Amino acid sequence: MIIYKDETIKRQFLDKFICDRCKNRISDEMELQETYSIKFRGGYNSVFGDENDVSCDLCQDCLKKLIGDFCRYNDEE
Repeated sequence: MIIYKDETIKRQFLDKFICDRCKNRISDEMELQETYSIKFRGGYNSVFGDENDVSCDLCQDCLKKLIGDFCRYNDEE
């Protein structure tokens, strides 16, 4: 005999995104796929502060404005 137990599972999913730079609120499913979260910990004597946790959420337009001039693009076909 097989006996099953019903279980409710809570899941989190991304519903809205607010860019830390432009404050644009994004809720469109396709646009949500092009949002970026940067997280790291500064080291000793870091310009961000000794061992500070640093995070930033950016939309694709702001990320491109900030780092676009320094990016390398792979144009392989």
